[in-house]
Amino acid sequence: MRNDIIFGAVLPWLTYLLARHYDYSTVHALALGSVFPIGVIVVAYVRSNRLAAIGVITLAATLAALAGSLYFDSPYLALLKTSLITGFIGLVFAASLLMPRPLVFHFASEGDAEERKRLNRLYAASADYRALMRRMTLAWAVVLIAEAAVRAAIIPLMPVSVFLLVSEVMWIAVFALMMTWSWRYGTAKGNAIAEAEAARERHSYARHPRKKGPHRAAP
Repeated sequence: MRNDIIFGAVLPWLTYLLARHYDYSTVHALALGSVFPIGVIVVAYVRSNRLAAIGVITLAATLAALAGSLYFDSPYLALLKTSLITGFIGLVFAASLLMPRPLVFHFASEGDAEERKRLNRLYAASADYRALMRRMTLAWAVVLIAEAAVRAAIIPLMPVSVFLLVSEVMWIAVFALMMTWSWRYGTAKGNAIAEAEAARERHSYARHPRKKGPHRAAP
């Protein structure tokens, strides 16, 4: 998060101010600032020899916004970059609802092997847990797409130097709030569903012990 703030917000903002001070156009000043987030992605790739999914999305959106802004000489397209990123991520969340397991479930089951097995069993056994994962995935999709739309709408309403700061504050605040909500809401509801499922299994075993218990030969 710290590197995202420094290289994705602070350095591009300072570069923009410095370039404008030396009479660069708005588009070219923003283009110079985009060097830093691109550089971070390139360095991460060189170090690990692989690109994370979010890195691919960020790089594609940054290059698309940069090319469009330079070609059309449009500051708006340059400033649209972060909206493209969060909007696309929101669409990925929405599209995952069509998959057997939505995206939030994959994030929730990133623990150790035993935790993954437990959550996979719970997902297969409990309709309530499946509904919870889909409900949380839908919430992420709606919030991210809405945030992208609001950010795109306010671009013409404020000076570029102000928007650069507002834009970064928006995505940090939205992601922080959604992560906090996901952890608290998902943990509370998930634990309640897991306990209810365990109680149901104990009740079923108590009523039909021979179906669940080990088979023993008659003496």
